[in-house]
Amino acid sequence: MSAHHDLYAAPLVVESTADCNFYHVMDVPGEGVVRGPSDCVAGAQFDLRGGEDDYLGHAPLGGRRVLEIGPANGFLTFYMESQGANVVAVELGPEAEWDTVPHARLDLAAIREERRHTMERLRNGFWWAHKRMGSRAQVHYGDVYALPDDLGDFDLAVIAAVLRHTRDPFRIVAGCARHAETVVITEMCFPELGGTPVLRFVPTRESAIWDTWWDFSPDVLVNLLGVLGLDQSTVTYHNQRLLVNDVEHSIPFFTLVGSRSQSTSGRPT
Repeated sequence: MSAHHDLYAAPLVVESTADCNFYHVMDVPGEGVVRGPSDCVAGAQFDLRGGEDDYLGHAPLGGRRVLEIGPANGFLTFYMESQGANVVAVELGPEAEWDTVPHARLDLAAIREERRHTMERLRNGFWWAHKRMGSRAQVHYGDVYALPDDLGDFDLAVIAAVLRHTRDPFRIVAGCARHAETVVITEMCFPELGGTPVLRFVPTRESAIWDTWWDFSPDVLVNLLGVLGLDQSTVTYHNQRLLVNDVEHSIPFFTLVGSRSQSTSGRPT
């Protein structure tokens, strides 16, 4: 990054939710409950309201500087701010591409174009809500695989429901561990994987899956954080609400909170 003022994005002026997508249901002052087209499942949004602390592993937030990977429309960003955190969010910029699974059966050019449009609407949703929430969160549009040193140090890094959708999740975790004293990872839970450090590849030749690469056991992420020096880990389990065409579904998640013990010195390089 050539200059510090280039590190953070200038807020977009977005006046209408017609230009936005909302991955999470939100309560926005002056607007009420906000929902909208989602990039998750047609007509679907996660509703984390009331379950935020479980989702974040009950990590303390007050007075802490937080690095958030993948804010989508900012629901967790604004919640963490409401609890006293100073948040820096890292998101794909307008010119960046999603980690698309290079599936030979699919029209990847069309998929990438649709994803660019979806991400633009998610960014719009973030900035629309950012203004109305009175948020002071900053956003860095950049490469999550190469977080710039100029971002500085953080008390906490939050990687919530992101890693399954990335080609190289371990590199992302290592980058966060380089910047933060504690790392929180929240992912969908697959009980059949529990008890063994397993990383399961999701796409198959017959599937049309292009946006999800991996399923995780908590154990494989605990081991990864331990290798990176975050050797004090706790794993908790919870269910969260997914609304599909106004029908509520309960989705199992786990949250891993990993920190360095006093005997562990330094951060990974």
